[in-house]
Amino acid sequence: MGDTLEGVPEFSTVRYAELSVGDRWGPFVEPLARSTSDSLRGAIGTQVEGETAPLGVLPLLTLRVLRRSLDGIIAGGVLARQTFTVVGELPVEGDVAIEMWVSGQQRRPSGLYTTFTFSFASEGHLSTVVEWMIIAPPEEDA
Repeated sequence: MGDTLEGVPEFSTVRYAELSVGDRWGPFVEPLARSTSDSLRGAIGTQVEGETAPLGVLPLLTLRVLRRSLDGIIAGGVLARQTFTVVGELPVEGDVAIEMWVSGQQRRPSGLYTTFTFSFASEGHLSTVVEWMIIAPPEEDA
């Protein structure tokens, strides 16, 4: 994949508490190369050819979009849950359009839980929805 993150900071100055349910970003178009798909299909360090993208591309593309959306990754959060809903398959290579939004927030004694939802589309068709629930520690909002 080309470096679509050039000029995007690694870490964001945004805080989870500044986000609101309904905040949206994208769509961002991420190129997916056959070599990337094939390297994420089999055992680490191998290339296994296939005709569709493996699920292994989802975390890679999701992190790229999270970083682009928030102008870097927000420090201090812990991924508490990740779910995938596969509607259709992504092609092994090509452009993938990804949108991201804040779909939930809950304040609990253990911290602020923020849920991000990502939708992946290729050639105009929805293929996958990914949800991440991230916990920010309580001291973030102190």
